[in-house]
Amino acid sequence: MLPELATDYPLTAEQTAHYQTNGWVLLRSVAAPDEIPPYREVITSMTNEFAKRYAPIEQRDTYGKAFIQFSNIWELSDDVKKFVTARRFAKIAAELMGVEGVRLYHDQALYKEPRGGHTPWHQDQQYWPLDGVKCVTLWMPLVDVSAEMGTMRFASGSQALGYLGHENISDDSEARFDALVAEKGYPLAYAGDMAAGDATFHNGWTLHGAPGNADAERTREVMTIIYLEDNATISTPDHANRENDLRRWFPGLKPGELAASSLNPLLYHKTLLP
Repeated sequence: MLPELATDYPLTAEQTAHYQTNGWVLLRSVAAPDEIPPYREVITSMTNEFAKRYAPIEQRDTYGKAFIQFSNIWELSDDVKKFVTARRFAKIAAELMGVEGVRLYHDQALYKEPRGGHTPWHQDQQYWPLDGVKCVTLWMPLVDVSAEMGTMRFASGSQALGYLGHENISDDSEARFDALVAEKGYPLAYAGDMAAGDATFHNGWTLHGAPGNADAERTREVMTIIYLEDNATISTPDHANRENDLRRWFPGLKPGELAASSLNPLLYHKTLLP
């Protein structure tokens, strides 16, 4: 039997305030040590199989070297679905954003291989047709990871800038946003060492990235889940990536409609019973 992940995680007022002010927060033991291994087994097995599609790391560009990226695994496995749709995680997301309910946008396994490259500065939400919508990403290692393996870095407070335009994860985004962070004087914050089941949550507009994986043997195994507020409206895509996301994550829907396709189930609402 897989762990239910349905019990509440008691957020403090300080943790919620930290998220609202800085655009990110680190929470310890969101999942207990004995809750992670059964899910890690299936997620890692599926991700390793998916990774066979990738070229050798030395043949990839900066984005490709940053991680193996495997999305919407919940569609392919009932076991992963149980993890991705977990009430505990979704309730945290809703409370941090200060909304009544959240829906799933999508999940992503992000596995940074041994000696894998850095993840350049970027905004997640620039990829999504969700302007004006509150979104948050859960980032959870499935194994204990040290800072040297490439845990998260954030430009605290940068979410206040909102949409900074179409800028894919790349050497260009690293240079542009590195200069912007310095110009604005945003404090840099690092997640540091994290245990399996710890998690960061960050706003869709928060500038963030990660160093490379300096470990020559161990993979940084991370699962992410992206949440959007309930009753959100899809915005009109202004570039090709957003057009692709509209087709992939909101099948059959159009700009101006509610972001609530069959791939966006309601995961938590405070009016619903546990």
